[in-house]
Amino acid sequence: MSVTVRSSSPTRTSFKWGAALRAISVLSVLGIAGCAESPEKKAYQQTLETAQTDPNFCYSNRYDSVLAQAWQRAHSTEGNGQQDKTQVQAAALPAVTVTGATAMPELSVPPYSQRSCRLSVKIGDAAPETGFLTFTYLVRDNVTKSALAEWHPDTEITEKYDALMEKIKAGVDMNNPDLKACITRYPAFNAPSSDPMVQKAAVDLRAHLVRRCLANRAALKNLYSDLYFIHR
Repeated sequence: MSVTVRSSSPTRTSFKWGAALRAISVLSVLGIAGCAESPEKKAYQQTLETAQTDPNFCYSNRYDSVLAQAWQRAHSTEGNGQQDKTQVQAAALPAVTVTGATAMPELSVPPYSQRSCRLSVKIGDAAPETGFLTFTYLVRDNVTKSALAEWHPDTEITEKYDALMEKIKAGVDMNNPDLKACITRYPAFNAPSSDPMVQKAAVDLRAHLVRRCLANRAALKNLYSDLYFIHR
């Protein structure tokens, strides 16, 4: 699979949502339209909904609480950081200081859409960290069904990118028809930035989408096989 970040369709712009689509499995339990269990959770969900169209989502202090909670989840050591993402903490959150915030191009991969902000943040007494705050939305019939905010530090992006490069060096069967089809479906994203982390994020996201495509094709083949044996 090519790892060169190059221009492609103007509707396929890039930013670090890389792992943001990896959160799809939990989106269904974060319904915006659902009944909130507490005022805190309701306010949190309303903030996610506002960020979907807010032109200042990357710069406004109204998102400090979302950023702080996403940062805490990313750095949690409990269960390897995979704690319940539906839980919204009611306790006072640490102070948030944001610098160098820059909105990344938006991405639409129906039924999902994403917005991302590249920024440096200092949470409480922790050392400053640079990364991407991402908002991922599940939209069906023009209605937002669910939303999720995540923090992806540069260290995570680099680790995933390096792991991908090692797999490519180890050899990839480019003659695999399924791989060819998935690469064609998800061409390289346009990364209008000289920032190497943005470019790595674009590669990581494309690789993730290609892997999902391959998994879906494999599952479909298994389904056809099962149906054949059931109905023969």
